Amino acid sequence: PVGEKERVDSERRYVSTVARELLMAETAAAAAAAATAAAGNAAAGLSPTKDIAKQREDILSQHPRFEKLTVKHKDAMAAAQASAGYKAGGGGGSLSHDAINVAIKSMAASSCGLEPLRRRLPGSLAVGRVKIMCARAFGLDVDLQTLHYRVDGDPFPTELDDDGNTLSYYGVSDGAEILMNEVDVEARKRDEEREKAMQEQRIEEQERTATALQAAQTKGFEVKA
Repeated sequence: PVGEKERVDSERRYVSTVARELLMAETAAAAAAAATAAAGNAAAGLSPTKDIAKQREDILSQHPRFEKLTVKHKDAMAAAQASAGYKAGGGGGSLSHDAINVAIKSMAASSCGLEPLRRRLPGSLAVGRVKIMCARAFGLDVDLQTLHYRVDGDPFPTELDDDGNTLSYYGVSDGAEILMNEVDVEARKRDEEREKAMQEQRIEEQERTATALQAAQTKGFEVKA
């Protein structure tokens, strides 16, 4: 069964993904409108506002859970909502690229006693860049870091699990706390070995099934003959 934390992470990731899609669509529509105006076709009956609204409507129709989950996770997903120009209950809004104030705290045994980093970072900053900051401040190699973020009252920190994604992609909001943990190398090795063993077991089961099917087919041909 899916645990509560996994469910919350999945819902937030869904909201972030749709919000990003909205942002990209709105940006593309605005650029197209600007190009149309520059070409002198503004009088052709085209309406940039209606075009953007239509694209938003189309995207939201494909994601009926977005509005409900945006309201449910409104505090944790504030940055993602702002990036998409979305306001729960009303839609619309304008693009926002404001920086966010965050506290970056080390939870690693070797540096958990150090003062947290307090930074004002752009929402477009990649997670990998944040890890580089942590490596310099807390002395932990990037490859050994795992980052999560949380907001006040949030019992389930969300993992920032892709170095290429941005803070806004994950919905990191102003005032959030980013937690740096150290990867348990031995645990990761055990997980990899367990996954490898499971993969080998699946392959063996598939081979046994294929062999059994082949034997059954061969026997069937012999009976017909």
